[in-house]
Amino acid sequence: MIKAAFFDIDGTLLDHSGDKSIFHDSAAAALAALQRKGIKVFVSTGRGPALLGEIREMFPFDGFVTFNGQLVLERDGTILHRLGHSPEEARTLVELARRAVLPGMVMGEGESWPLIDAPQVRGLYKWLGQEFPPLYDTKLAEEKPVIQLTLYESQETAGKALSPVKGAEVVACGPGMVDVIPKGGGKEAGLEAVIRHYGFKREETAAFGDGMNDLGMIRWAGTGVAMGNAEPEVKAVADYVTTPVWEDGVKNALLHLGILTDGDFQ
Repeated sequence: MIKAAFFDIDGTLLDHSGDKSIFHDSAAAALAALQRKGIKVFVSTGRGPALLGEIREMFPFDGFVTFNGQLVLERDGTILHRLGHSPEEARTLVELARRAVLPGMVMGEGESWPLIDAPQVRGLYKWLGQEFPPLYDTKLAEEKPVIQLTLYESQETAGKALSPVKGAEVVACGPGMVDVIPKGGGKEAGLEAVIRHYGFKREETAAFGDGMNDLGMIRWAGTGVAMGNAEPEVKAVADYVTTPVWEDGVKNALLHLGILTDGDFQ
């Protein structure tokens, strides 16, 4: 019996195939049906808490696995798990990224800083409606822990530039974008923290995703579901491949797997 279900956001719950992002009614109804059955519903995303505004508004999730599993929060903000880079590691990563002129952000628990002044980074802050802040000062590493770096670069290029840091892992999170997280992290670490807190078993979890940063949790979960629009590598490790996000993929999977029935939508 499934007791906790985890959902990636972009490409899994949110459909970006058109001119605007859509949270389809079928997905909303499916999540509500899960909660009525007593199943915990968590987001599992590479985004940090500061980028969850629209997500919090679109559905009353039970909690959030953020920063690719490095920071896990319950709905009320209670922290269940936190894993960041050590201050020394964070400073080295920043220095190497700047030496290689990699555009991106240094992500703290509640704030972020640009690595370098670059159009992609300025565009992000403009989209957020925020002023472009000062570049990250490595002196902050002691007092404000770095959870991850998000870079506008290929996994190959970023991985080569940051290879001297053996305690870090470069994970693809979108086209031309990567997240740099501590080794031993990943979304699966966030899922494990949730079940440990609630006393659930691994086989009582289901995880839904489409991107390369979902690979670990899809493998780890008791039932791993790849969206029909998922990357081929994600589909290859999933227990079930459902229809695309724009074809009621979440609802169809939950019905096919018997986690929900048609009667649960009444």
